[in-house]
Amino acid sequence: MIALAELRSKVAGRAFEQAARWGKVPRRAYVHYFIESEGLHSRIHLQNFYSTFWPQYDVPASASIQVHGADGATIGTHEVQIPRFGSMFLEVRDLLGAIGTSVPEGTVAIDLQPAPQVRKDFGDLPEPAAAQINTPFWMAYYDADENYMYVHSIERLDRTFFGTLKPISWLLSRAPSVGEHWRSWRLLDREGLTELQIVVINHGTVPGTTKVGVYSRDDAETLFETEIELQPKELRRVRVPSEEIARWPDRPEHVRIGLDPLLTANGKPYVLMRYSGGPLSIHHG
Repeated sequence: MIALAELRSKVAGRAFEQAARWGKVPRRAYVHYFIESEGLHSRIHLQNFYSTFWPQYDVPASASIQVHGADGATIGTHEVQIPRFGSMFLEVRDLLGAIGTSVPEGTVAIDLQPAPQVRKDFGDLPEPAAAQINTPFWMAYYDADENYMYVHSIERLDRTFFGTLKPISWLLSRAPSVGEHWRSWRLLDREGLTELQIVVINHGTVPGTTKVGVYSRDDAETLFETEIELQPKELRRVRVPSEEIARWPDRPEHVRIGLDPLLTANGKPYVLMRYSGGPLSIHHG
């Protein structure tokens, strides 16, 4: 059995290396939450990172953007060309207008596709048998008063691979996606907190059930908890009732949010908060 496993590993390694020589390195798309309601807007920030590593080619990269509604359904796709050393700053409301929709919230997934001149050099990558390309990007959130918040890349489309051979895509998609019991390291001040919303996304390909909650700093006390079930790519914005927040004791001074379990390996939530009469803010949990 050990010899058979080693043989399979060697065959797979040769297949991955050959795919890289053909410019077929697997790519994965990162996903971000967007909101166009309650006074908040969203803006995509993405760089043509291929030109950083292959500056000799004066060619654009193509950003393929998938838009999904809050229910997980695919609404549409849109492509944007990003020039050499260029950046894309795309308002989500303009993106939604380009594909003919006006949904208040959902997700966008982006796969940055390299030009053919760049792909032909993939065989020169260090360890081509282990090469994989991701498309990280930032999402900016802001309101009418120009209060800006930024969230970096968090999670990728689960078991979805672009730009490679079908057998390799199938092999990679067989890897298990394991979530875990999770508590945020970010402590939230209890004092002055008047509004708290937790955006949970199922980045996976199968339905999932998780408990969403707010807990004391030492995780000894549950201040709020509810169980939700999400279909693939579906999101839920869980609102903690303001009257419940008002009833929380003065101690602990800090609280943390949590999921049990994460629905994918790094499927952490987004958190919307308001303190007293201040602006609505958003951050990665």
